[in-house]
Amino acid sequence: MYLNMIYTLTFQDNSVVFEHVYTAAGKAKLGVNVKRSALPINDSEIQRFFISMKIVVIRLVCILGSFAVLPGCKKSDPVVPGNFTATHHPTFVCQHQPTTASINGQFVIFDLNHTDNKDKAYFIAKLVARGNGFADSCEIVEAPQPIDKLASGWPAEVTSVAFGTTRNILTDAKNAIKSNAGDPWVYAPLLVNTNLYRKLNDPAYAGAMAGKKPFGNNTVSSYYSPPPAYQAYNRLYRDVVYYFKDEVYAENIENGGVKPLSSLFPGITGIDWKTINQTVTVDIEDASTVIRYYKKYYFFDWEGWKYYVVEESQAEARYLSYPVVYYIKFNFKGAQSLDKFCKWPQGWSKP
Repeated sequence: MYLNMIYTLTFQDNSVVFEHVYTAAGKAKLGVNVKRSALPINDSEIQRFFISMKIVVIRLVCILGSFAVLPGCKKSDPVVPGNFTATHHPTFVCQHQPTTASINGQFVIFDLNHTDNKDKAYFIAKLVARGNGFADSCEIVEAPQPIDKLASGWPAEVTSVAFGTTRNILTDAKNAIKSNAGDPWVYAPLLVNTNLYRKLNDPAYAGAMAGKKPFGNNTVSSYYSPPPAYQAYNRLYRDVVYYFKDEVYAENIENGGVKPLSSLFPGITGIDWKTINQTVTVDIEDASTVIRYYKKYYFFDWEGWKYYVVEESQAEARYLSYPVVYYIKFNFKGAQSLDKFCKWPQGWSKP
């Protein structure tokens, strides 16, 4: 390529400037352009120059080759593990917790309903930011992967789970699969002297659902409805365990018993609780408000291919001669198609 190029050398000796024109081969002099005077050039200098130019050109070709595929070269295709264009169905969702703290607003969606681990898969989605909080929809931040990419050694016999995070996934009321920051999965019974075991298995806390498989656990803000006369709002968090198929929930309160899910968010109707599979929440901080901290609850119905969102916001009640009462209000939008939740990866669809 460079053998047909022409170069002009400009030299300066004190106040005299002169040019010599050569081919890239460094042999044939094509002409001389003289400025003020012409002085001869040492042949060894010329040869050194053209050797340097050849090196520059070779380096330039190498650099360009890193950005484009040159004729006659073949670029290797990336290696994609597993067959992830095959059919997959979401069966479980939980908060992503790659380290000791969960990533707020990131969910891991699994397809676990396979006897062979090579067919179990997951992908990670992140809620779209909206103002100080999050929208109802997600964008995918990690494409579908085999479950062993998250951590190795998932017990093949486990095809259905209860709730948790990616570091601690309960399979039922007594067992869990744990992974510590990428370490292999460990499938073992829950420690019986923990609050988690107690609230799931002690009838004093779980009532008639003690020992039964739960399908969700989160904290829900206490409900407040402004009474006619002044009453302060004291925000409390209820530690709620969900039993969707039975349409009940239990609170982590001694002798609290179970309550109908229809009473969880008073005034909100339209959630078909018995069809829900899992729930996840996100935390929202809005420093421009008095209450400041809020939650947003997502409830998923895989078979019905829809989800529900309940979002907390600040409301206020005013009473004569009393300070303004700021309290949590629950907002509900109704059922939405899971097609709106995210752009599902190729092959992922309704069960």
